[in-house]
Amino acid sequence: MQNPHTKPIAWYKQFWPWFLLVPLIVTVIVGITMLTFSIQVFDGTVNDNYYKEGLAINQTLEKDHKAAELKMAAEVRLDNLTGDVLLTLDGQLESWPTQLKLDFVNPTRAARDYSITLTQVTENHYRGQVEKAPLNLWYMDITPPDGQWRLKGSAEFPVEDTLMLKAGQ
Repeated sequence: MQNPHTKPIAWYKQFWPWFLLVPLIVTVIVGITMLTFSIQVFDGTVNDNYYKEGLAINQTLEKDHKAAELKMAAEVRLDNLTGDVLLTLDGQLESWPTQLKLDFVNPTRAARDYSITLTQVTENHYRGQVEKAPLNLWYMDITPPDGQWRLKGSAEFPVEDTLMLKAGQ
């Protein structure tokens, strides 16, 4: 029998309600934190049109094969302090293009990709400028204005030596 003079113990002073509620509360807090973090740090997709890229892959491969036929190669030097880019192009071209486009492609964040234009200094020597020298791994593509061929490669920056990009690698 119960003693009529004892007060019932409040629910929040009991062990079992807290034992059941704490995991649920922690789960909700962690879920809200992860949702907030994922919204604030969204970096986009690297390529949001996979189908169109899949169809264009043959055109890209043709550019690579054309560069291999022409025995294209490039030496790229990047000054990490000034941002100067010096490129020496080799290959069996009928005439050297007056400009080249050098694309820096980030492997994980499309928003960080950028391009620079390299202008012809002498016959097969080109010069350009990057605003900020890249850090870590970057893919590089070199193409002429007409887009007939493409040289591609990758490098871990900062790099002290000359980078060699050869067709067919």
